Amino acid sequence: MNIIETLRFFRLKLKLTQKEMMSDYTDPSTYSKIESGKRSLKVNELEEILNQTSINVEEFFSFTTFDKHQQDFRETFYYCGAHLENKSTKQKLLNYYFSVKDKENKSLRELSNYIAIKNFFNAHWEEVDPVTFKEITDIFEDLMNKPFYLQYDYIITANLIRFFSAKQADLLLARMFPIKYEEQRDFTTKKFAHNILINLISMRLYAKDYPSAEKYIKLAKKQDKQNENYSFKLNLQYLTNLLNYILEGEPVYMERVYDFIHLLENTGDTLQAEQVKKEVKMLTHERDSEKMLRNYAVGLLKES
Repeated sequence: MNIIETLRFFRLKLKLTQKEMMSDYTDPSTYSKIESGKRSLKVNELEEILNQTSINVEEFFSFTTFDKHQQDFRETFYYCGAHLENKSTKQKLLNYYFSVKDKENKSLRELSNYIAIKNFFNAHWEEVDPVTFKEITDIFEDLMNKPFYLQYDYIITANLIRFFSAKQADLLLARMFPIKYEEQRDFTTKKFAHNILINLISMRLYAKDYPSAEKYIKLAKKQDKQNENYSFKLNLQYLTNLLNYILEGEPVYMERVYDFIHLLENTGDTLQAEQVKKEVKMLTHERDSEKMLRNYAVGLLKES
C-alpha cells in the first residue's frame, strides 16, 4: 500500500470518519481531498494525522510500501534461492538480470541487485555469469571514494567481500565501521553491514588466518550497541567459540558450538544447522586429527 492507501486502511480499521483524522483546527475538507487524491499530502499533515489518531510512526510505515519494484525483486530473489528449479520464478529473475546487465549506467540499486544475482546464482544457473575482476575493481574504487554509505553499499560489500584482498577488506572496514548515524539506520541496513563482518570472519577461518579472524571478531563485538540483531550476536558467538576451539582445543568451546547448532534445529532452521555442521567438521578436522594422533601416541607409550 502507498501512504494514502495506508491512511485509508487505518481509518477504516479504527472506524473513524474523515473529519476525525485531523484536529478540529483543520479545515474538515482537507483530509477528504487528501484521501481522494485531489491534493497532495504534506509531511506536517501526515505528522498531524498520526498524532491525532495515536498511530505509531513505525507501525504506520510498516504497512506502507514505498518501492514495490524492489520488494518484488527481493521476494523473487529469496524464493528462487530456496526453489532453484522453479522455472517461472527463475525466468522472472533472469529477465530482470538480463535487463540490468545490458545497461551501461546502472543505478546503485540496480548494481546491488545485479551483483547479488551473480554472487549467488552463478553457482546454480548457467545463464548467470560470474563476477568479473573489472567489476570487483571498479566497485572497490567506487566504495573507497564514497563519503557516506547507504544500504545498497553495504549489500554490495556483503556480496563481494569474499573477492576483496585482505588489504582491501581492511581499508573498507576502516571506512564503513563504526556505522555512521547507527541509531537512525533501519534494521535491514545494519543487518547487511553486520553480515559483512560475519562473512569476513568465516573467510579468515577457512584461510587459517586466525589473527585476522580475532581482529574482526573484536571489531564485530563493538557493533550493534542497541542489541537489536540477535542473529548477528548468535553467529558471532558461534564463530568466537569455533575459533577458540581451533586455537585451544578445549572441549567446552565445542560444546558451545553444538549448543548453537541445537538452537538452530529447535527453532526450525535446519538448513543453517546442517551448513554449520559441515563448516565445523571442515574447519576442525585438522585440530581433531592432531588430537587423535596425540592420544594414539600416548596410548602406545603407556602400553610399552
